[in-house]
Amino acid sequence: MYDIIGDIHGNADSLKVLLHKLGYDNTAGYYRHPERKAIFTGDFINRGKKVRQTLKTVRRMVDNKSAYAVMGNHEYNIICYHTKSFGKGYLKKHTSANRSLFYYTTKAFRNHPAEFKEYLEWMKNLPLFQEFENFRVVHACWDKQLVKFVKRNLPGNRMTEAFLHNSAREGTIENKVIEVLLTGIEIPAGRLTSVVNSQGNPVERVRIKWWMKPDGQLLGNVALGDYKITPDRPIKRREKSMFLPYSEGKRPVFIGHYCLREEPGLQSPNLCCVDYCCYRKGKLVAYRLHGETRLKSKNIVSV
Repeated sequence: MYDIIGDIHGNADSLKVLLHKLGYDNTAGYYRHPERKAIFTGDFINRGKKVRQTLKTVRRMVDNKSAYAVMGNHEYNIICYHTKSFGKGYLKKHTSANRSLFYYTTKAFRNHPAEFKEYLEWMKNLPLFQEFENFRVVHACWDKQLVKFVKRNLPGNRMTEAFLHNSAREGTIENKVIEVLLTGIEIPAGRLTSVVNSQGNPVERVRIKWWMKPDGQLLGNVALGDYKITPDRPIKRREKSMFLPYSEGKRPVFIGHYCLREEPGLQSPNLCCVDYCCYRKGKLVAYRLHGETRLKSKNIVSV
């Protein structure tokens, strides 16, 4: 039995409250449950002020086999930010925007450089997804073709050094793996459509419910997140191929990443997002899986 826990983003206090609520105790020096294991969907760092404490809690659980974890896009990005390219500079540029993104993580380890280096290596070793007999966990999107590529080429679904460097180059299959599995799929808004996100900022691309069948749908119906779309428009023919319909007959898949603002719930009978923007005064969410193949809203727990 498993508890799939969403994106923490440095909110260590909320994580500890949730773990206690789920019945995990810390008497052994790490959180554990007598009958269950936790599975984390990634994005442990950035945003919140207690990144170091969050990583310590999660890593101790993983190292002591009371939890599993997958890589999130924030872990991938900070790895690239601190990895020198084979040419000049780093795999992710040291721009002011990126320095701002990593501010809380950098601050948390300012006086602990050796420890931060260890955590970077630990994050590099996180799998890009986890697949169990009855369910799957990935940070943003399940693409069976890209999953096959990872299984064939990456032992344990973990990045190699060559994969990491290739993934930072646009147009490579490695880059597509990271873009899709860790950040999902987005559709351009289009010249005649105005899109504003939940912060009131105009955006050019819309995150989509990649698991849906797009036929006959409007952009607003497939948008994943709190967008204002005016005027709404039909999904274009060329955009339909971007979707990855996930039929209800497939084993359940759990995702994070999307910072949903509504009340926690299911996206379909076999798909559940457990990221509800805890760093923006939202909720830290877990799904308590008991082996069911059709998910139940009553098994969602939040703090």
